[in-house]
Order: sequence, then structure tokens, then C-alpha cells
Amino acid sequence: MITVEEALSTIIAETEVLGTETLNLISSLNRVLAEDIYSKDNLPPFDKSAMDGYAIKSKDTEGCSTEKPARLKVKGVIKAGDLYEEELHSKEAIKIMTGAPLPRGADTVIQVEKVKEFSDEITIIEPIGREKNILKMGEEIRSGELAIPLGKKIRPAEIGLLASLGYSKIKVHKIPKIILLTTGDELIDIEEKLTPGKIRNCNEYSLLALAKNLGAEVKSYGVIRDDPNLIFEKIEEAFEEGDIVISSGGASVGDYDFIHDSLKKLKVDTKFEAVAIKPGKPVTFAKFKNKLYFALPGNPLSVINTFEQFVSPAIKKMMGIDEVSADEFPVILEEDFKVKKGRDNYVYVDIRKKNGAYYAYKAGSQGSNQLLTISKANGIIIIDKDTSIVRAGEILNGRFIFK
Repeated sequence: MITVEEALSTIIAETEVLGTETLNLISSLNRVLAEDIYSKDNLPPFDKSAMDGYAIKSKDTEGCSTEKPARLKVKGVIKAGDLYEEELHSKEAIKIMTGAPLPRGADTVIQVEKVKEFSDEITIIEPIGREKNILKMGEEIRSGELAIPLGKKIRPAEIGLLASLGYSKIKVHKIPKIILLTTGDELIDIEEKLTPGKIRNCNEYSLLALAKNLGAEVKSYGVIRDDPNLIFEKIEEAFEEGDIVISSGGASVGDYDFIHDSLKKLKVDTKFEAVAIKPGKPVTFAKFKNKLYFALPGNPLSVINTFEQFVSPAIKKMMGIDEVSADEFPVILEEDFKVKKGRDNYVYVDIRKKNGAYYAYKAGSQGSNQLLTISKANGIIIIDKDTSIVRAGEILNGRFIFK
């Protein structure tokens, strides 16, 4: 049995970043950039008004007051998308809309609510300085500057920025294809009625959701009977089709746990078969050529926990994400927690923020079959393997889940 740190280090070392592909802009959403993006233009591409108002010469307002207002002749209107060809002269104003280009000769924009409007004239009763309410050319970014660095995840904000920079296609990292194998004669379809000795197949759906939540491509082979020949055939087929193969159940040492026998028959390179983590001790990690294999336990909470701690980082690295581990932060315990020593305990809790600090509350039983508990939890706290009890008020490392 190896430590969680050793297991994660092994997985990361054995995981390779996938290749790249060029996608259209919308298809690149939630992918990871495989190239630096440089600005093709200045943004904004011209000096423009930041609000509705009047483009004027600031010197025309010098010394103006309620008793001695500045009077300016309105020469026209500029809408967003228009271009005013003539030059603005002294004692003149041009009505301008938000986003419209500043006319030649103007050096400031005064808000519409700060003037009195007449048919062809405005009056101003207080001076306004130069370059007010103007977005300068290149203020956001200059042509040739780095806009988005390689390795950045493309969110809706980046989609908008890429569009504004004129990028219709970009190079991104490929996403891994994950194949799911769910084993167990005790499993029935989720729509079937429970009968003695049977349980509904929840692990397949949990794993589908976990993989999709990371943006990976995922395919399930459905429930596979506890037949050694069939399990071997499906694992062999999965290695041909996917980048990562994940099985749940059949990875322990029972008479009907055939996963390890199949892996030995395929001559995969098994890196470890047990980790000092609770829940989830009987987790296997192996490599076959450049493909990864994770044999996860059969208990639902163990499946989710081992996926989050070990499979998720591998998927993220394959996708080109630099930071593959979840951020940890100090959490103050609001209750006592008792656990069994010997393995690092990942306790699912309800984390709440109060007065700038995070506090952990119990979410329910930590039994490895307790999906109800994890549905009530939004995070975990980690209790060291040498500790059996932690008290209210103590501070432990914690993290949010399913982010």
C-alpha cells in the first residue's frame, strides 16, 4: 500500500499530454490553448466615446460657470459605426453615442446630462478636462501584444476576446476519450425494480457525470458480467478505443474479482494496487503502451473519491491543464470527527464561509456506500493516517469538490 502522495506522483509522471487540433471558435469552449494568442489589432482600434454625450474641445469650457456658460454650436451626430469626416472647430460640438469614434479636433466628451440642450446649441456651466470619457486606441491591448497565454482554459470570456481579436480558429489540446467498464452480477438497470441480492447501477452514472464534468469524451460499455473471458475481451477492446480505461468493481481479491487477472494476461505495466486512502484503498493504476488504466473499487463513495483524487488529475494533464490538483485551504472544524487510523481519511463535509473563514460541518455517515452523504457535501477535509480524532476548533486542510 502506497501513500496518496506517492500514488498521485506516479500517475502524473506516467501521464502524457495529448496532441493538438485546430477548432473553430465556439468548439474550443472549455478546451486548453495549445498556442500563445497575440493581438492582431489595437483594441480599441480608434479613440472612441465611453458614453453618450458631446465631443468638444476642452479649452472651450475654460472659465465657464452658471453666470457665464460656454455656448457651443452642435454640428451633427455620430452613432456607433459612423465616421465623422469633418474636423471639429472651436465653439463647436458633435453629439456622440457610446462606442462611436471621436471626431478629429475633439479632445474630450462631456456627458449628455451635464449640458443643456437647445435645437442647435448646448450650454455648459462647468469646465471639463482633456480626454474625459474617452477610450483611447490600444488602451485594452496593442497590436502584437500577448493576449492569452498557452495553457489557458478557454471560457466564455476568452471566446469573446478571441472574436474581438479576429480569431475564428485556434489550436487547442485534444481531450481524452474515456472508456468505462462497470462490473458486477449484482447490478441492475436504474429503472428496474430491486430484488433480493441486487442493487441499481449507480457507479456507471457517477463516472459518466464525473468525466463529462471535466470536459472529457466518455463512452460506457455498460454493465459487464462477472465472467473472466468477457472482462478480458472488454478491457482489450477498451484499450484499442480509449486513452483512459476505468473499471469499477472487480478490483479486490474476491473469488469473482477478475480485473487483475485480465490485466496480467494483457501484460500491462501495473504501477500500484492499493493506496492508503479512505474511502478507496483497493485502487489499481496501470499503463498499457501510452494508455492509462484505473481499476476503482465498487462502493459508490469509494468510486467518486478515487476518481476525484487520482483519475481527475490524469484527465486534466492529458488536456494540457498545468494545475491538476484541487486548491486546498484551511478549514476550521465546527464538530469533532472520529476516524480509523492507518489511512488518510477524506471526510466529506459541508463547508461554509463565515467572517472570511471556512468552517466544516458533518454531512453524514462516511461509509463507502453512502451516496446520500456526498450529495449533501460540498467539500472534504483530510485527516492524517496517524490521527483517530480531531476536535472542534482544530484547523485542517480542505478543498471543494466537483469544481
